[in-house]
Amino acid sequence: MAIIEKLDGSRYDLTKYGIPLLKVNPVDIIYDSENVRGRPGRNRTDRYHGVRKLQLTMLLNAKSETDTIILRDKLAAILDDVEDFYLYEQVSKGYKFELPGETSFKTSIDQLQWHPHMYKRWRVERINNDGIEWDGYRGKRVIEFETSDLPYAETPFTSLDIQSMEKSWLDGRLAWQLGVADWNNPLPSYTFNSNTFNVLNGGNVKVDPRCMPLKIILKGSFSSNATIRNNTTGEVFIYKGSLTSSDTLVLDRISYLKNGAHITGSTNKKLISLAKGNNSFSVSGGTVTSISFEFPFYYL
Repeated sequence: MAIIEKLDGSRYDLTKYGIPLLKVNPVDIIYDSENVRGRPGRNRTDRYHGVRKLQLTMLLNAKSETDTIILRDKLAAILDDVEDFYLYEQVSKGYKFELPGETSFKTSIDQLQWHPHMYKRWRVERINNDGIEWDGYRGKRVIEFETSDLPYAETPFTSLDIQSMEKSWLDGRLAWQLGVADWNNPLPSYTFNSNTFNVLNGGNVKVDPRCMPLKIILKGSFSSNATIRNNTTGEVFIYKGSLTSSDTLVLDRISYLKNGAHITGSTNKKLISLAKGNNSFSVSGGTVTSISFEFPFYYL
C-alpha cells in the first residue's frame, strides 16, 4: 500500500485507483575484496550499503472498457514522470475474499481500511517499463523502483520539527524509537543552552554529514576558539577564532560558516556525525548561549 509524494509536495493516494501492494526489500550490501597471491580465500577490503529495491503491484478494477484507458492514463501521470518522488507505506485491515460466484472484487476493495504511515518515506525512481495486464476489467501493473539517492527510509520532518509536534502524531515505531511510547516522557530536545548535553539520533542509521543533511548552529561567547566534541564518536570540531553574542557559527553538512561567510581555513576541517541513539556532547572555549541540531532520521 502506498502514497506517492512528488518533489513539489503534491501527494497521490494510490488506494483511490485500486489495491497498491508495496514490497520493500532489504538494502543491498556491497563487498569489495582483493586476492592475495599465495593466500587462500579472499581479503575483504570494504563493505557498505548499496541501493534498495522496492516493488509496487497495483491491482485494478475497471468499470468499463473506457475506464481501463482512464486508469492507465491516471497511473501514467503519477508514476511515469522522469522526476524522482517519495513513496510512503500504508497498511490495511478488513480485507474480505470474494465469495463463490462473485465476478467483481469491488465489494472486497470497499471493505479495506487504509492506515498511512507518514513518518518515513523512500526517495525512488522507476527502473522497469511494464504496462497493465488486463483480464477483462481486472488489471495488474508491477512497478519496480530503486532508491535514487540514499537507500534508507527517512522522516519527512527534521529533529527541530519534533519539538513543536503533538505526541499524538508520533505513532508506532517512531514513538518507540524516540522513547515516548509511554507518553509520560517529554519529547527529546534538539536545542540546548548549556555546554554539555545529549543529542538523540532517533533513527537506526548513523547521520553522516558527508552524505546526509546535518546542520549545527552555535551561538555564544568564545574568546579565542570554540570546540564541539561528540564524546560518543570521539569527533572534535574546532573553530580557531572568537565568537561574540551577535555571531552565529554554522556547520552545514561539510560547510563551515560564520555569519554567512565561509571560514574553512580557520577550522580543523573535521566533521561531526551522529551515532545511533544518544550522543553525548560538550562544547569548550567559552559559554554557549544556544546550540541546535537539525537533521532527519534514517531507517534501514
